[in-house]
Amino acid sequence: MRAPAERTFQVDGLIAPADYAAVAALRELPEALVLLFDGDLRFVVTAGQAIDRLGERSALREGEPVQAAFPDGVWKLIEPLFRSALDGETRSREVWTAGRRRCLMVDVGPLSTSGSGGEDGGGASAGGMAVILDITERRQADLLSREPLGGFEEVFEQAPIGTGLLDRDGRWLLVNRALCEITGYTNDELIGKRFDGIMHPDDASNDDEQRQQLLAGQIPAFQVEKRYFDASGETVSAIVAMSLVRNHDGAPLHFIAQLQDISERKQLEEHLRRLADHDPRTGLRNRRLFEHDLKLQVARSQRYGEVAGLMVIDVDAFEDTIHSHGHEVGEETLKAVARALVRRLRQTDLVARLSGGEFAVLLPHIDEEGVAVVAEGLGRVVQACSIDVGEGVLHPRASIGYVLITEGTESAEKALTDAERATPGMLS
Repeated sequence: MRAPAERTFQVDGLIAPADYAAVAALRELPEALVLLFDGDLRFVVTAGQAIDRLGERSALREGEPVQAAFPDGVWKLIEPLFRSALDGETRSREVWTAGRRRCLMVDVGPLSTSGSGGEDGGGASAGGMAVILDITERRQADLLSREPLGGFEEVFEQAPIGTGLLDRDGRWLLVNRALCEITGYTNDELIGKRFDGIMHPDDASNDDEQRQQLLAGQIPAFQVEKRYFDASGETVSAIVAMSLVRNHDGAPLHFIAQLQDISERKQLEEHLRRLADHDPRTGLRNRRLFEHDLKLQVARSQRYGEVAGLMVIDVDAFEDTIHSHGHEVGEETLKAVARALVRRLRQTDLVARLSGGEFAVLLPHIDEEGVAVVAEGLGRVVQACSIDVGEGVLHPRASIGYVLITEGTESAEKALTDAERATPGMLS
C-alpha cells in the first residue's frame, strides 16, 4: 500500500521512535493490522500481515471511511477510541467479535502532520493510528484458566513442555511437573520464587524490551534464549516462550512461560563450532582461526602501535618420524608438543597447529628480546618431550623463527610468510 506523498506522519504517544520506520515495523507483525486515518476518520494507510484476517480489503482502502471497515456493533464500541485520538488522547480496548469467536486488542492514538497540509499549532490532532492485534488465543487461555480446573489441570500437569504462570513481578504462581524436572526444583521450591532468581545474570534482562512490548499489546508473544541455574547449580540452556493473559478490561494479569531444555543442542553446536575452528588432533586453534586472530593483532598494531611477536615452530623431520614409526607415533608427537607449548606460554598467548608438524604462536605485548627468550625456551620444552616408539624413546626437536608485529607490519599474510621464512636451523 503506497504511503501518501503529500504528508509525513509522526506518531504521538503510541509508538517510538516517532517516524514512519515504526509504522513499517508494525506492518511486519504477523498478528497486526495497522490503520492510519485523517481528521475526517478516513483511511490514509492500511497495512499489516493480518489485513486479510482482521478486515475486508474492499473497506480498508485509502479514502474510505473508517466506520465502513467494522460491523456496526464493533464500531459502536471502538468509535470513542477513534474520536479521542482526534482530541490527542491514546486509548485501548479489548473487543470480542463474531459471536465471541475472536478477541481483538484495539490501540488508538493521535498523529500529528508536518509538511504541506500539516498544522502549525496546537488544537485537535490531524489524524490517528490504530493498531489491532488478534489476542484470541491468549484470552481463550485466560477464560479456560478461570473455569473449574478438571481436565485443564490434568492437561497442564501432563504437558511435556515445562509450563508455568508468573505474576507481573515475575514470581511463579503455578508450575507443572515438566518445569520442575527441567529446573530440578520441587513445586513448593518454585512457587513464589522469582524467575530471574535462577537466571544466569547475563541473561536475566535480555528480554526486557520484548516484555514491555508484550505488556503494551504490541506483540502477542515472544521467544528468547536464556541460561539458568538448576537446583544442583548446573547451567542449563533453554528456549523461553512468553505470552500474557489479560482481564476483560485488557489489563495484564499474568505471564505464561514455557521452557524447552536445549542444553544438548547447544553442546552439539559448540562442538561443531570447535571442530570448525580447532585442530582435531591437538585441540589447538587451526590455521583458519589463527589467521583470523593474527589479522586482529595486525590491525591493533597498525592503529595503536601495539608490538607483538609471531613465531613459527616446525617439528624437524616430522614426516620422517611418521614414515619410520607410523601415524600413531606421529599423532602422539603432535599432542606432546602441543601440551608442552601450552604449558610454557602465557594464558594470553595464542597457539595453533598450522599443518603437518608446523605450529604457530602469537605473543601480544612483547618486545624482540622477549620473543628471543621465549623461542629459546620453547625449543627446550619441545626437545624435553618423550615419545615412546617401542624400541626406545623419541625426543623431537624444532626449528623456530619469529618476526615482530608493529605499526609498520604490512599484513597478517606477509607477517606469517616472513615468520616461516625466518625459521633458522634446528635449535638444540
